[in-house]
Parts: sequence; C-alpha cells; structure tokens
Amino acid sequence: MGNDRYDVIIVGAGPAGSSAAYFCAKNNLSVALIERGDFPGSKNMFGGVIYSKPTSIIIPGFWEKAPLERAVTRYILWLMETDSVVEMGFTGFNFAKPPYNTFTVIRSRFDRWFAEQAVTAGSHLMTSTLVEALIYKKSGLNQKQVTGVILEDGSKIYADLIILAEGAMADLTHKAGMRQKITADMLTIYVKEILYLPKEIIEARFNLEKNEGAVIGMIGYPTAGAIGKGGIWINNDTISLTVGAYLNQLNKKGLNPYQLLQRLKKHPKVVSLIDGAKTIQYQSHIIPKGGYKSIPEFYNNGILITGDAGMLISGRHGTDIAMLSGKYAAETVIQAKTKGDFTKKILAGYELKLKNSFFMKNMKDNQKRGSYYKNHPDSDYLISQFINKAAYKYFREEMENQNKKIEEILTQLKTMQPISKSITDFYQGLWNWRVF
Repeated sequence: MGNDRYDVIIVGAGPAGSSAAYFCAKNNLSVALIERGDFPGSKNMFGGVIYSKPTSIIIPGFWEKAPLERAVTRYILWLMETDSVVEMGFTGFNFAKPPYNTFTVIRSRFDRWFAEQAVTAGSHLMTSTLVEALIYKKSGLNQKQVTGVILEDGSKIYADLIILAEGAMADLTHKAGMRQKITADMLTIYVKEILYLPKEIIEARFNLEKNEGAVIGMIGYPTAGAIGKGGIWINNDTISLTVGAYLNQLNKKGLNPYQLLQRLKKHPKVVSLIDGAKTIQYQSHIIPKGGYKSIPEFYNNGILITGDAGMLISGRHGTDIAMLSGKYAAETVIQAKTKGDFTKKILAGYELKLKNSFFMKNMKDNQKRGSYYKNHPDSDYLISQFINKAAYKYFREEMENQNKKIEEILTQLKTMQPISKSITDFYQGLWNWRVF
C-alpha cells in the first residue's frame, strides 16, 4: 500500500486532485493520491472540452503530450423545436493552431494521463481505494484538526494536511460539516452516449478540416421544457451526445434523462448526423449547480476542499476551475509546510486565492441569472419555440406583403408573452446558452 504517513493526502484523482498532487510532488512533498475507481477517470464524465489557457498554466505545452481528441474550431448553437432548428455559430480557424482555444477530450483518457503526471512528479497513487472517514485530533480548547483518513478496510493513513477533491456528492466534505445539504435544485444530471463513426465520415458530416473539432449546444426541444441543455462534442472517431437538466425540474415534470436522450436522437437534425453510428458507451454525471451562494467552507484545521466538492462550477467551466483550485490548494499546502502550521489561520490564504480568481468573480456575477431561471424555468423553451415559428413564417414563400409578414411575426410574439419579457429572456439566454 505504501507509507502510513505523508505530507499531504489527496482524496480523488480527478482534475482537482491530480493538479494538487502534481504541484505538491513537484515541490518535494510526499503525496498520497487516493482514487476509489479502478483508475483515474473511470468514474468521470463530462461533455466535454478542456480549455487551453488554464490547462497551460498547469502543464505548459500540454497539447504536445496529452491524449486530446480535436482542437475545436467551430462553436454552434441550435435553438430547437420538434421539426426545425435555428442555428447560430462561429468558426475560428486560428483556433486550429497553438496556443489553441479548447480541445474535446474523453475524461477516462485525460484524467488517467493527468494522474500519471502527478505520479511521475513523485505522488503515490492508490486506486480502487475508498476513504470512509477522516481522523481528527484535539486542537486548542474547543477545536479539532484533521490528521488523516480511514480506509474502507479499516487501515489508517496520516498526513499534515488532507485535500478533499472527491467530486460532486462529497460525502467526506459533508461529514466534516463543511458543506450544506445538497437539494435537488442545486444539482443537474446529464447522460451521455458515445457513438463511433469513422473519422472521415465525422469530418464530412460536420464540415470539419482534418483533426479539427466542433461543439454544438442545444436549447429548447432537448430538455422538454426543463432547465437544461443538450450538446454534441466531436471527438477523433466518436461523437459525444449529451442531454441533462436540473434534478428538481426533471422530478417535477416526470422526465428521465435517458428518455430525453433517446427522444433527442430521433430529432431529424440529429438523425442525419448519427446515421450508421455504433453505440460505444452510456455514461451519467451529477454536476453541482448551486452557484455562489452554495459554496462551502473551503478550509479548516488540516483540511482543504477543491473542485466539484467545493461547488466550483461556473456556467460551462468546471474542469479548468478544478485544475486551478487544485493548484491553489497545493500552493497553500506548500506555504503551510514551510511554516510548519496547518491550522486554518494559515490555510485561509487558499480561500483568498479562490475569491480573487476570475471564476469566483464570475460565479458571484451569475447569482442573479441563476435566480432568473428558477423564477422563469420555461424561458429557454419559449424563446426557442418562438424563434423557430418566426423562422418558418419568415422563410415560407407566400404571396403577401413583406411588411405584413413582419407585423404578423411581432403580433405572434406579443401573443406569446409581453415583448419586454421576451427581450429579457433572450438577454438572459445569451449569458446562459454558452455551453462550449
């Protein structure tokens, strides 16, 4: 198993945990990186893409060695109805060359590789290992300090500091009393189907140059009125088709994510793109979406919280935030080790790093937008429905005056809901629809 004492124990070998382990090990700390899965990434899923700029901060020039799928050059949004799609998008050819912008990746491959970087730096990786509980010692009159972990088999491992990077459900974080109870309106659940198609067919169907990728976000029809999104991510020789929504919305409407996925696959626009594709795998994933108001206590005596366990999700950003939070946690551990002090007085610097970050500022700014969707859960659905009806009206060739046609479209909009509400819906959507 290895030693029974380390400088730092990190629970979870996802992007946050491996990032923390990598930087701690590079700075000559002894690191135990504990993963409950058979290998890092075996239990992880996302759409998904990684972002070049933050990933380069972690591992410069990562694109030369990481197991990436495609450099994304096309970003597309579909506003969908039952039998139509209104498309918006952007193609950036400069994104096909260094330093790139985003890459599609498959988490089981990327996470495994990333954890290997931490091992190469000196971390000790323990897989198929479940941490059941934290070990405490008394600290001061009325305080306690985390000093280790208890594994499923009852064995104990000790460390100066514990970093919890255990993911969204965060059992240990809850047991430590550092995160509030998670409710259904704070979680989204997504399902993904990975479909195989030959590389050449993928590039032809999606109008891509060799090795270039695309991401397609889908609004409206895919979630049947629930607050959520669908998406397609183009990999090397597979397509990742994903759909999901807030858990409370799915429960309220009696919707099943898997049923939404099968429904989406029958849409005429999707049918033509996945024709002849072979299903490789199904996956599901829970994402914490409580926002800024739900962030936990990030530090206490002998312990730090990172990544999804810390509710660190900002819109489409999750993996990059996880890696950066892991780096910040490692920097804090290194400082604490230098001072020989692992109390919350020193560890408070970690929270300061987080609060000064771009993503925490974004989370704070997005508070009002999140509450808007809770108050108006049908806004995406209504906007998508209207835009598609208006497009049908506009593009249908009829023997009528063009000005009259425009007036009829505006009348239709007024009938649906007040124009001011539609404008607000669209404005909020522009912030929320970025699923890239």
